[in-house]
Amino acid sequence: MRIRHVMAASMAAALLAPPVLAQMSVTTFGATDAVQCFENARNDFSRDSEPCDKALAGPLTSDDKKKTLVNRGVIRNREGKLMEAMEDFNNAIDIDSGLAEAYLNRGNSYYLGARYDQAISDYEQALHLDVSKPWAAWYNIGLARDARSDAAGAKAAYEKALELNPDFYAAKQKLGRG
Repeated sequence: MRIRHVMAASMAAALLAPPVLAQMSVTTFGATDAVQCFENARNDFSRDSEPCDKALAGPLTSDDKKKTLVNRGVIRNREGKLMEAMEDFNNAIDIDSGLAEAYLNRGNSYYLGARYDQAISDYEQALHLDVSKPWAAWYNIGLARDARSDAAGAKAAYEKALELNPDFYAAKQKLGRG
């Protein structure tokens, strides 16, 4: 049976990390463990990557595998397992170097690890590859520029995020409009 792929976005707040962090996940529907992996990645409070582990242990197409790796990486970022998350994103990129969401989420790993220049580079690569929610990438660039004390660069990035999605509340808040 051919598995149908659906892309989804999820915004998450990092509780013990730097300010708000946008995370996007890519999912695979069709197999129970892969569906639960997606649901856990989409749920901002879930820290359970076990369904992802089970899905990855089973037979998956390379397309299913890359998406499940990204979902597990999102959860691992949330768990604070940054090195393991980066490994998942790197493995997804090894399968498909054009997978924009893998770059965006690896950027989140770099951001959480205070490696802001690398985070910005990955966010920009995600934009170059036409990430499905470009305003999230611009917002994340703003967060990284804020963390580098680049107020003007951060403001420009937040404004770009808001230009792309005028209802994006997190960007409105950063610009004092929310």
